Amino acid sequence: MTNFLADEATGIELLYRQKSIHDVAFCDEIVDKFNQHSTELEVEPISTASLISKDFNIPQHYKNIDVEEYIRGLIPTSGDSAEAVEARVEMELDMYKTRNLYPIIQLLIYIVDTMRRNNLVWGVGRGSCVSSYVLYILGVHKVDSYKYNLDIKEFLK
Repeated sequence: MTNFLADEATGIELLYRQKSIHDVAFCDEIVDKFNQHSTELEVEPISTASLISKDFNIPQHYKNIDVEEYIRGLIPTSGDSAEAVEARVEMELDMYKTRNLYPIIQLLIYIVDTMRRNNLVWGVGRGSCVSSYVLYILGVHKVDSYKYNLDIKEFLK
């Protein structure tokens, strides 16, 4: 997954160019390091990455979707491996939940629904996201990661 937080080198470059760093999202470790010295340097402390909004501009009913219930409703209930598939989904849901990624799942549900509703075509799948069975049953990609035994850890490192 792409890291949307600025690194220390970016912060130094912005300061060097006399740009504000107060609207830039840094990881908590860099913020703490900067703020330890902000009083001594007589500069304003910066806020932490936890203040970054994860609220997407999508219809409210998508924001209200119970992600676990929605995804469990998509699990195939027939076949020889139904129990194993269910276990895989539960494991992935736990990983998404631990990483606070349910808002992104809600956004993806909205995007896939919008594309289907407007008869738009999207790709088969790309990169490590195809290792997620949850994204497969949502329709984000067309690669059955359970069938091909792809490891979700390749996506959620």
